[in-house]
Amino acid sequence: MSIPTSPDDLSLDEFLKRYPWPEEWLQKGKPMHFFWKFDLPVSTVQLWPYLADLSTFNRRVGLGEMKFTEKNGRLQGFAVNVGKKMYWEEVPWEWEYGREFSHARVYSSGLPYYMRARYLFDETKPGHCRLTVYLSWIPRGPVSRLLINIGLKQIKTGYYKALKEIVEAIQKQTVPPSNAPSVKLTDAVKDRLKTIRQRLGEGGVQAALADKMIRFVETASDDAIYRIRVKPLSRDWNVREKELLLAFLQATRLGLFNLTWDVLCPHCRGVRNEMKNLGDLPKRGNCEVCKIDFDATTFNVLEVTFHVHPSIRAVGKKVFCAAEPGTKPHIKMKKTINPKNELALKTLLSLGRYRLRVEGMEVYNLLDISDDYTQDQVLWQDSHSQQNFNSAHFPTVVLKNTAPEAKTFVLEENSTDQDTLRPVDLFSFQGFRDLFSHEALSSDIKLEVGVQTILFTDLVGSTKFYEVEGDTVAFAEVRNHFLKAYDVVKKYDGAVVKTIGDAVMAAFANSLDAMKAAVELQKYFNGTNPETRLRLRVTLNSGSCLAVNLNSNIDYFGNTVNLSAKIQSTSNAGQIGFTESVANDAEVRKYLQESKLPVEKLDFEMKWAKKTIPVYRVEVK
Repeated sequence: MSIPTSPDDLSLDEFLKRYPWPEEWLQKGKPMHFFWKFDLPVSTVQLWPYLADLSTFNRRVGLGEMKFTEKNGRLQGFAVNVGKKMYWEEVPWEWEYGREFSHARVYSSGLPYYMRARYLFDETKPGHCRLTVYLSWIPRGPVSRLLINIGLKQIKTGYYKALKEIVEAIQKQTVPPSNAPSVKLTDAVKDRLKTIRQRLGEGGVQAALADKMIRFVETASDDAIYRIRVKPLSRDWNVREKELLLAFLQATRLGLFNLTWDVLCPHCRGVRNEMKNLGDLPKRGNCEVCKIDFDATTFNVLEVTFHVHPSIRAVGKKVFCAAEPGTKPHIKMKKTINPKNELALKTLLSLGRYRLRVEGMEVYNLLDISDDYTQDQVLWQDSHSQQNFNSAHFPTVVLKNTAPEAKTFVLEENSTDQDTLRPVDLFSFQGFRDLFSHEALSSDIKLEVGVQTILFTDLVGSTKFYEVEGDTVAFAEVRNHFLKAYDVVKKYDGAVVKTIGDAVMAAFANSLDAMKAAVELQKYFNGTNPETRLRLRVTLNSGSCLAVNLNSNIDYFGNTVNLSAKIQSTSNAGQIGFTESVANDAEVRKYLQESKLPVEKLDFEMKWAKKTIPVYRVEVK
């Protein structure tokens, strides 16, 4: 495929009038301008993620590796180009999703004093776009000017090659080549991987999945394997999420991976801390980049990731650009507005809810975009107001800075990252509790784990059963009840949190799994089963929970747990009692209807709260 350049509809002079150089840098010397245009047979939305991830794109182009360190909230870069060491500070990136992004660098040593770049995306017709690339340097002298000129000729050739690969991949719905070097492992490591592969099979991991995991470790690029996220990987591999998670946990115990508990900034979602042990999680976090301190115990700031064990393979993330728009895809716009200024931007924002915030401020506004609204302009000022906005598709957002200093405005998706594996995904997973029973929270940490469905079982008539059968026989029966409850809870992707006397407390990620487990337990403990004479009552409640440390174990605490235990008085043997939060779950309602389990509604008096709430009950025969 040949990628033609576009006609000169926007000249360099017009571009520089629209995006002028800062006067203070022009005093250093005359800038070198490189202004390229490419007409491509793909849409801007299709092209955007490949250019926003400028690090991967630069590797395709053939540029060298860069090193970055963070100091006082700013990125410090280092690279070697044409044999010259280059040190610089990254000027914070700015971007508008699907429209443009820009960045600049201030060099302390190397060929230039200053560099800036801007990428413009314009839809020319449906399914076609024009990419305009502006790269510019202020060189330190004639030699630097010559070397930059030579380098840019090679870079332009690399752009043609990389864009051709990307367009072909988009059209064929494949992945373009990354140009990553092949992985080399020692014979000793290969032998160790064979042993781990065998032991994974002995532990119940399917042969095909075990093989896939080993090949992944052997062949994946450093970028792909640097920080492994199980949820997107399960989709890519077409493997059930819990099956893959269990396999990764088993492989971690066998020394193939390390597991870390990562503290994320709630704004930029960058990793601020990586903890090897759950007990080391802090109460507070800090992000110098976003200029905020934050509560590290809230639901959205912790992620669990896996890393190849360094004794198997030394993995270092190779970076070819800071590429902020690619590393922060949830941020759709980031713009710095000068004092007493405003800027109107026509966005490509579609349906959904977004957050509007000013960098360094905790407060934010919400923007809802819906078919129900006709207003298509939003005036957003740098105030602390909690005012929210509504708009139609693709609104024009007016950024207004009333302050005497520059302000950075950030517009981002308000939804949680569905690819994040959170601590609760492990706490409510029996495989984790079995394999990592040593993991516990610090005694002073109360960790938000979001909405959980809590299940309690309670033996009916256990006191009389002990009296009639004697302690030895009764204990054996009760022990078997615990084993059966464990198996059923595990079958439906829940976890036994603890046993209390002769009762079981379990947690599930969703109400349907909890209800299915409750029904199966009641069908087993039905009073006519020759394998057991025990009868149960089961209760369910769904709501927000806190994870805490109890006797060096991970326990759940809060009103949701308490109410699930309290409503046991509403049910008898063979019955399942559940609250309105469970009854209102559409999947639960459908399941009960299909199972032909009629639902009975009754009132439950919460004496401690001096109110009455509805409780629902089904009887399983």
